[in-house]
Amino acid sequence: MNSGQATPALRETYADCLLAAGRHAEAEPLVWQLFEANPGRVQQVIALIGNLLDGGQDDAAVALARKLEQFQRRRGERRQFIAIMEDVTGARKASPQMLEFLSELYNASNRENDYCQTLLKLFDLYCSTNEFAKAAECLDRAAEVDPYESGHLKRLDMLKGKVDEARFKVIAARFSSASKAPEPAQAEGPTLGASTLQDLMLQAEILVQYGMRNKAVERLQRIQELFPREEERNEDLQRLYMSAGVTPRYAGSAPLPPAPVAAAPAPALAPATAIAPIPAAVAVPDPATDVRAFTRVAEISRKLYHQGTAPAVLSTAVREIGTHWEASRCIAAMGKAGLSATALEEFHVEGSKKAGSAAIAELIACLHKAVNGQEPLAIEDPQKAVSLQAARKAVTEMGAGSVLAIPLSDGEEIVGMLVLIHNRPRVWQQSDMVVLKTLSEQMVIALNNAGLRRLVKNLSVTDEKSGLLKRASYIDLLLAESKRAIQNASALSVLLLQFGRSTSMIKEYGEAEVQAVMERAGQLFAANIRSNDLAFRYDTTTIAILLGETAEKEAMQAVEKLRKIVSELRLPAKDDGSQGPNAQFSAGLAEAVIRTEYDPVDVVTEVINRAEHALSQAMVQGPGKIVALGQALAAGAVA
Repeated sequence: MNSGQATPALRETYADCLLAAGRHAEAEPLVWQLFEANPGRVQQVIALIGNLLDGGQDDAAVALARKLEQFQRRRGERRQFIAIMEDVTGARKASPQMLEFLSELYNASNRENDYCQTLLKLFDLYCSTNEFAKAAECLDRAAEVDPYESGHLKRLDMLKGKVDEARFKVIAARFSSASKAPEPAQAEGPTLGASTLQDLMLQAEILVQYGMRNKAVERLQRIQELFPREEERNEDLQRLYMSAGVTPRYAGSAPLPPAPVAAAPAPALAPATAIAPIPAAVAVPDPATDVRAFTRVAEISRKLYHQGTAPAVLSTAVREIGTHWEASRCIAAMGKAGLSATALEEFHVEGSKKAGSAAIAELIACLHKAVNGQEPLAIEDPQKAVSLQAARKAVTEMGAGSVLAIPLSDGEEIVGMLVLIHNRPRVWQQSDMVVLKTLSEQMVIALNNAGLRRLVKNLSVTDEKSGLLKRASYIDLLLAESKRAIQNASALSVLLLQFGRSTSMIKEYGEAEVQAVMERAGQLFAANIRSNDLAFRYDTTTIAILLGETAEKEAMQAVEKLRKIVSELRLPAKDDGSQGPNAQFSAGLAEAVIRTEYDPVDVVTEVINRAEHALSQAMVQGPGKIVALGQALAAGAVA
């Protein structure tokens, strides 16, 4: 068929016929032509990518996905495209070509955790097909992002004797340096292992809170091994050691001095126990092997925070939680008791039928009445439970053999319900309930963050041409992000990128030309930053970016990625007709000082001043320079 001479209606009919006949590769050029003429047909392109994957035509699927990614990126919709690809690939057998493509997307978008997890999936896939050289490359790249990821040493052992010895030693060196964790200088900020430290501290804190002291001590042993003497400069870790009733000791050193602020003692704890140095020959308990669910809190929470809308938060929550706890159904319903749900998402296993909205409403109404305050409620025999008598028909329809309900609370107010349903009897462990209650709190925080971002868009504070937020919302959103960082004990960095001094640039190139360059730079940045990062038009030639959950070292990596993204952006051509120079930026970076006792207003004031001072130093050094001013003197300024 000569598609160039055919009418659009005929091309559409022919494409539909090819798709119906399963001739997906032949249909691809026609489907793409129709999509370019009418971008509203994007769902047909997405479906075709899935069909190509189902048919084992992985290379063709990736080629089409790359074309769609370029198209969406030009429209400033790269983040939406990544979410689409996650949905397309999530329900299908893993494809090495598609996983490689996804890893490129995550890496370019500064989504380090997703990038690392995708590389590990590729590692497993390549090992299963005996492609150990490729598996080694994946492990090396994953270790570069996070050498503390659970299971790395086991993966390294799988490569022993199967790859070049020199290559093996290079990869092994990453883990040996990570396990030694040399003592950092006092002025250094958190390194790439900061997220690992925060995760282990969170697990230990939960275990202490619920009286699981032995497990908490194991987590603290792991912290002492990976981060020796960290408690000497981390007051939060000092308090955690005290709450657990343990004192870290090192060879030839005195015990830990008391923390400046005494923490409230945890109930029923044994007398203080010294954690002796862990001998090299003794295996350290792996946090992934016991109370496994605790290690999922931080990972699932990060995924929730990456979502930009409330439906995306709920959809991600029910999918991740339902899958991890092997539930036949997982339901999230937002709404107060006695009122209809304002938002509803359901996950159900393959082969089961989606529950009707009326059945879910009946079940949720009964659970709202049955739960006691904000504590989880486990119902082991829903068919006979008196509390579910009014929802007996719904329980039968859903095939519920056991039900666990976790109230979603915002402060003292119950704002929704998270429900896990199994089609067989199940006795819920206390540790599972603790973790799920913690995740329910993270869900509400993520929903509030998504609501804030929606409010920002509804208030029209986004510049239509550049895609950047306007300067007027900078302080308010930085204050909100600081409050969230304090609440979650997470990092926050402020980045200022200046493409030159505005007065001299306008004089040399003209105001309209400079404006056009900055709009293009804004489009590139807005399309490639993470969904939980915020980019602002700071002034004529400066862009500000708030990097949530990002410490100084990760922020430096983000700067390099942003530099690559704008590497081909050029300033206007000169009067003699020669090509204009590359649009280089100077960068100032400051990681906020996050402490629970600090006022968010003081945190914001201090980090703004430090970021601007860092930028002024970078500008003095010249184009392409970056200056990061650390927290060495910041604590005194904030306290």
